Amino acid sequence: MALLVAFLLSLNLLELIHRAGGVTIISPDKDVEVNEFETATLPCDYVLERDSHARLEWKRIAGEHISFVYFDGQIVEKYRERATMLGPSIVLQKVTRADTATYRCEVTAKQDSKIFAETSFKLVVLVPPATPTCKVPSSAMSGSTVELACKESEGSPPSVYTWYKDNVVLTDVSAKDSTANNVSYTLNRSAGTLRFNPVRKSNSGTYYCEAHNKVGRSERCSVKFMQINDLDVTAIVIAVVIITMVLLLFGLGLCYACRRGYLGKRRSAKSNAATRTNTAPAAEDFKHTKSFVI
Repeated sequence: MALLVAFLLSLNLLELIHRAGGVTIISPDKDVEVNEFETATLPCDYVLERDSHARLEWKRIAGEHISFVYFDGQIVEKYRERATMLGPSIVLQKVTRADTATYRCEVTAKQDSKIFAETSFKLVVLVPPATPTCKVPSSAMSGSTVELACKESEGSPPSVYTWYKDNVVLTDVSAKDSTANNVSYTLNRSAGTLRFNPVRKSNSGTYYCEAHNKVGRSERCSVKFMQINDLDVTAIVIAVVIITMVLLLFGLGLCYACRRGYLGKRRSAKSNAATRTNTAPAAEDFKHTKSFVI
């Protein structure tokens, strides 16, 4: 039975080579997920048409940055202490979140009818989320827009967030259901935001959040209380009326003083006093001169 299975696999392999007409990578093209500090194996099995001296290269791609992992028949120095080759496949030991990237295997066989083949794998190093930091305002005015934020940066894959009010989970609400159920908040579970538009007196309470991904769930952030105060329209109207009356009375008093001449008389009195002060010494000088002539 085992021989029959092996024979059938050989036939399938020969058919695959014939159809491809050159070098062909037969490893499945799929993502590789592994927990942090464990071992990750990136497979790159391939078959050749006729060339027995194919060139193999492994590259790491992170954004726009591309670097070699395996080149010119050896592992590059950066990975030499924790990477080994298992045939054409590469084995990374003690992976960390920094190893999360796309890895590409490239095979070149110059004597085959198709001389080049490649395949890529996304390595995802799984890391549980850390305790998030949540930002909750201590108070706000009713009718305003308020946004609460929850964030952590350790989790891999990126975390999603859950908000709680008074120890009760807040569920996602669509725009239609929000209007129908008189709910004034919207959740963004990926960004970790909880937005009230508008915020209401009934939204007062204790809030906290949690982060989670496929690896696990974090501890909750510190619980914070948010107080929503109603806008006291009556007090504002009374204050405006009082200020207006004070300004009006001050203006009327100023007009009355001007009409009665109080402000003019005060200026005239000051002017007369100044005149007397300036002319008095001149009279004394005149008397002294007169007596001297006599």
